[in-house]
Amino acid sequence: MSAFESPRIIVVTGATGNQGKGAIRALLAANEDWNIRALTRDVSSSWAKALLEECSDDVKAERLSLVKGSTYDLDSIRSAFVGAYGVFAATSEIYPGKVLIEEAEMAHEIVAGRNIVLAAKEAGVKHFVFSSLPNMDKVTEDKFPGIHHMNNKHAIEEFAKEHLSGVTCLIPADGVVEFRTAIPSEQVTQWTDPSYDMGTFTAKVLELGPEQTAGKTYLVLSEPISPKKMAQIFTEVTGQPAVHKPITPQQFGEVTAPFIGPAFQLDAQKMMEWVSVIPAGKVCYGAMEYKKMDDSPRELGLKASTFEEWLRRSGWKGPE
Repeated sequence: MSAFESPRIIVVTGATGNQGKGAIRALLAANEDWNIRALTRDVSSSWAKALLEECSDDVKAERLSLVKGSTYDLDSIRSAFVGAYGVFAATSEIYPGKVLIEEAEMAHEIVAGRNIVLAAKEAGVKHFVFSSLPNMDKVTEDKFPGIHHMNNKHAIEEFAKEHLSGVTCLIPADGVVEFRTAIPSEQVTQWTDPSYDMGTFTAKVLELGPEQTAGKTYLVLSEPISPKKMAQIFTEVTGQPAVHKPITPQQFGEVTAPFIGPAFQLDAQKMMEWVSVIPAGKVCYGAMEYKKMDDSPRELGLKASTFEEWLRRSGWKGPE
């Protein structure tokens, strides 16, 4: 990385979300020669103001700036990428300000992702780090079709690889912070602290550069752990009694749908139906063999946080 002139500009999309904020914190802490352009739809939102307040010293030092733009409008984000060396991009199944009714509407995420890729391509970005997920149609051999929020991210990954030479992908897990999951008590899943782990992995990947990481996928995932074990660890760390009381995949879909819209209900239900039966020995939503877990420690010197580490770091003591 020393071969590039400094300061180097890194664009972070979804800057006020958990992954975006985590990336910004880690990048600012890791390298004083990185300047961050934080892309957000509304620079006057409470989340944007909180980010500026948290990083006020870096704002004063001109190492962090907010840039207004919507990833659904390519023209509005082009200028944010001009002169940038790298990008951390995370997309979301949530469409801001819109309730999604039809499943086809979930494809909005692909539109946003493609615009990010095209803006990076036009600007000549050297290193593109993307928060991706597996193609679940392929993983499940079409037994659980329509897990759109995962398939769409994979589609963006493929589009990025078609148009950019320096693409590195990071795959996180869904953070389960309540124990009424739609997973059997003994079935293992994986953990990620998105606001911490995604940041540290992003900073390390950008530090190593595309020469060492382009074309690679790193799992930002803990060792497999069961919901029953998570409840046990919660009690050990906090002293508060906890048990795992599973709900059905259908109930999970009903609970999560209001955050996005009815279009997401079956998507979420199918995801949990699959997670409940992932074969032993598989990781990353059943997409990869366990040996893939060795790549991050060996090549990056990093491991994702365990559930216990997250509990101790966050101080979380359960839902209020």
